[in-house]
Amino acid sequence: MHGMLRWAENRCSLSQYNPAIVEEARKCYEQLGSKIAAPLMVLGAKEFEQRASMQGKETFCNEIVRRFPMAVH
Repeated sequence: MHGMLRWAENRCSLSQYNPAIVEEARKCYEQLGSKIAAPLMVLGAKEFEQRASMQGKETFCNEIVRRFPMAVH
């Protein structure tokens, strides 16, 4: 999920991303190691692009803001 939301931050021009969530994700990334975590981030970005392609980017961006208000706005 973090990979998708981080990708959405730029693609949707979101103004804020919860720093506490970023910190938790950083800790998870370090714990998993880059061999595991980096491909997961890429999968999240691909998930965003696939859903945005199916629903339309603006619609999917609005859905992200609606579904994840604790993470992005």
